[in-house]
Amino acid sequence: MTATLEGPPPPPPAPEPAPGRADDPAPDAPASPGTGLVAEAALLLVTLVATASFARLFVDGAAVVPLLVAATTAHVVAAATRRRGFGPAATVATLVAGFALQASVTLYPHVSVLGLPTGTTLGDASRDLERAWQLYGEVTAPAPSSRGFLLASTFALWATAGLADWAAFRVRATAEAVVPALALLTFTSILAESTEGVVLAAAMVAAVLAFAVAQRVTRGAGAWVGRQGGGGSPALVRVGLATAVLCAVLAAVVGPRLPGSGGEALVDLTAGEGPTSRMTVSPLVDIRSRLVQQSDEVAFTVESERPAYWRLTSLDRFDGEVWSSSGRFSEADGRLPSEPPAATTVPVEQTYAIEALDTIWAPAALTPVELEQADAELRWNGDLATLIVPASRESIDGVSYTVTSEVPELAPGDLQAPRPAELDDALVDATRLPDDVPAVVAAQARQVVSLVDPRPYDQALALQDWFRSTFTYDLQGTEAGHDESAVEAFLRARRGYCEQFAGTFAAMARSLGIPARVAVGFTPGEVGADGATYTVRGRNAHAWPEVHIPGAGWVPFEPTPGRGQPGAEAYTGVAPAQDSADPTVTPTTTTAPPATTEPAPTTPRQDAQDLQVGSSPEPTPPTDGGGPPSPLVVAGAVALVALLLVALDVAAVAVVRSRRRRRGREATTVPGRVRAAWAEAVDALARAGMGPRPAETAREYAARAATGLGDDGAALTGLAGLATTATWAPEGSHRDPRLAAEASALAARVEARARAGMDRAQRVRALVDPRPLLSPRRGRAPGSS
Repeated sequence: MTATLEGPPPPPPAPEPAPGRADDPAPDAPASPGTGLVAEAALLLVTLVATASFARLFVDGAAVVPLLVAATTAHVVAAATRRRGFGPAATVATLVAGFALQASVTLYPHVSVLGLPTGTTLGDASRDLERAWQLYGEVTAPAPSSRGFLLASTFALWATAGLADWAAFRVRATAEAVVPALALLTFTSILAESTEGVVLAAAMVAAVLAFAVAQRVTRGAGAWVGRQGGGGSPALVRVGLATAVLCAVLAAVVGPRLPGSGGEALVDLTAGEGPTSRMTVSPLVDIRSRLVQQSDEVAFTVESERPAYWRLTSLDRFDGEVWSSSGRFSEADGRLPSEPPAATTVPVEQTYAIEALDTIWAPAALTPVELEQADAELRWNGDLATLIVPASRESIDGVSYTVTSEVPELAPGDLQAPRPAELDDALVDATRLPDDVPAVVAAQARQVVSLVDPRPYDQALALQDWFRSTFTYDLQGTEAGHDESAVEAFLRARRGYCEQFAGTFAAMARSLGIPARVAVGFTPGEVGADGATYTVRGRNAHAWPEVHIPGAGWVPFEPTPGRGQPGAEAYTGVAPAQDSADPTVTPTTTTAPPATTEPAPTTPRQDAQDLQVGSSPEPTPPTDGGGPPSPLVVAGAVALVALLLVALDVAAVAVVRSRRRRRGREATTVPGRVRAAWAEAVDALARAGMGPRPAETAREYAARAATGLGDDGAALTGLAGLATTATWAPEGSHRDPRLAAEASALAARVEARARAGMDRAQRVRALVDPRPLLSPRRGRAPGSS
């Protein structure tokens, strides 16, 4: 198809713009000065909106302030590295160093040197992240703003800022630049429910559109639709910002009022009919605030023929700092299946009227065996001896119910069973301690029990008496030093509140091989004039340990000075006592009950359900049955997948853009422009699912793909012929610009037909998935085999 013309050839026309993704940079007039800075500020605004959504996850909304600072700093550092011309490796290294420095200054100033992280900083950060992961599986938003949560959030924001800046200003992609922030907003929206959700969504819509306007102005595009017409940057800004405002208003005002917007979710991640996952904060998280405030607010009243510790639940997992629990709950109605008590018990009927308990747990004396006359549904776990409200209720407040418990009446002779030769799996789990528990815990426990009989009861009693005789009850507790844990600090200071007594007692018992856990609930409260109605207030909140003794089951002990459980004096030697007006109680001497060598018959433990408690290194949230994945898992998976996809997409787009720039540089001759037209046509077909095979020549590929193009199949085969000739013909034999124009026209027909044949799913995939364009085939000369 060589043409011969008279005279010198006319100058080659400007190459046709290469068709590509919707957000490709436009080759129009350059942007006005300063628009790049505006685009950077707009991208920062997108990240700040996503950061503001973290306020919904924390009890203290002010925790979001250091996160806003982190997001801003990260964007500034990312922009600085780009402007200084840093490459990928140097950019990543700078961002990591910036994150480490900021985390050290804002979160760990007490273990840093001149703001720089040290080995101690890294150790503390590692422990904080481990504790945060434990809480992540056990709490629901809003959660305490622990250092571990803040550290993980800060890292996520630095990663988001770095990835967004790279996508927006190095790869020049608009969509990929905002996806990381959108992933964070989605993550927080799944975990938290609040009225701010609509406001945040509207703000994000406005911020994203503002960034799109700034990005388009930065590229110097002249119009929103097509490439014709004028108006320039001012018109772009006016139309774009008007569109952003309109969309934000529609999102905030119209969206929540659309039909079905207030209906039930298509996929309910938090509640609903049938078995569902339940995440909640451990009752120990707020017990200290109840104790320190000594609240006189009435939590509940209970009618009972005898006083008891009104127990909420037991905590059987210990991570070195925090006690927690997990389990499966079934419907509670009538008889409650549980381990039959082996020792002497008496039935005690209790009628509760819950006023302001503000928790999901339903109090009951140990051990509930029958539920009746409940005016709301309750659920039951026999292994933990715990009643809770279903996932459809936020708390037990306002519920009344009657429950019968088998309260133990134990004497020392009932507890003299020797240490069993082997424990069942559930009890083995109740002896586990994490590897990083300080050695002083086991050493001190061995010293305390060194002079007593090795039977579990005698050792537990020795631990109780040691705490009561050498420690001081103090609501202020004690703070851990820079190089010690909370348990170490408590053992060193020998003063603290009930949570510390109960938790440390249980850890020391476990170090001796004795199954132990922590119970949380309330002391009896104030008895009324009738002698049977007890008013329980916030200041009655309490925690105590329970030890599993063969033949008797789970037995409460009382290591906290100034406290004593009713009905337990016979085997603990501790008279009934509860909160004192004086918040500091000095050590007391406990009168130990007489010992006896008469053994009690042992009864093997029969677990109601196999919970595999403590067998997994990852925390399992309490659940009401099988149910779908927890929203925490879903949210984490969504955020992780989104960030990975964005990272892959940004990398792929960078490769595609680099390839197109190379084509533009090569398209300075007629053969080069022909080959570029062929490459763009092949890219269009690849996006439509008709890419070439590795071993095909251009003609072979065109013959195969033409069958799917209908009447335009001839355009593809003709273009393949031009490309093959332009590639393999002798140098300089094809200089007629009409060949390039013909190739461009044929390529345009092929691309139009390929786009017309794409369904909606293929169009969406073509916008966000550049993988069809990444075949090594794209980088070789057209027509090569």
